[in-house]
Amino acid sequence: ERDLRVETTIDSRLQAAAEAAVARALAHKIPGGPEQAALVAMTPQGAVRALVGGRDFAASQFNRATQAQRQPGSAFKPVVYLAALEAGLKADARFFDGPISIAGYSPRNYENTYSGEVTVADAVARSINTVAVQVAVQTGLAKVVDMARRLGLGDDFKAEASLALGTGEVTLLDLASAYAVLANGGRRAWPFVIDRVTDAEGRVLWRRTGTGAERIADAGA
Repeated sequence: ERDLRVETTIDSRLQAAAEAAVARALAHKIPGGPEQAALVAMTPQGAVRALVGGRDFAASQFNRATQAQRQPGSAFKPVVYLAALEAGLKADARFFDGPISIAGYSPRNYENTYSGEVTVADAVARSINTVAVQVAVQTGLAKVVDMARRLGLGDDFKAEASLALGTGEVTLLDLASAYAVLANGGRRAWPFVIDRVTDAEGRVLWRRTGTGAERIADAGA
């Protein structure tokens, strides 16, 4: 029943740049290409600086950054490697990049080419699909699922080899939050937008305090 001032974490300059970036991405029509896009930019501590949920809010109020469940594809691979490093995998460990079949599942690389023996570091840098799957299986798919849960990506993932290539579904906001953990020394980053609320006289009625940033991954990993 009174005026309130709500201060958010959104940076108006970054928000404008984010909206422009989404508009540019969708400006050129490609047959079979996307009709919508979303963008999330946040600090390692979880403060959301920019968020775009779609092309045009007037045309569609569905927020594709916070509501849409999508397969992350190769963007899920850091979850696999984080679980593996935590379990003791070393960056110089070697795997064979070539045609493989695991329980009837036969992953291929993006360009359908193979490099033979490579290190884990090389596989990460080049986003090699076959190695990511091998690492996930060797680490234990249950551990990969657990890491996804700890990172805040949900607990509905199936412990299947294809999970390594991002066949589970996540929201863009949750995925950005999971990546923030990598930049935050292994601490959980809960996304937030409201910083504080004051009344017309400037009295603080509510202020966000603390971070709630529990450690969920070994910083050494």
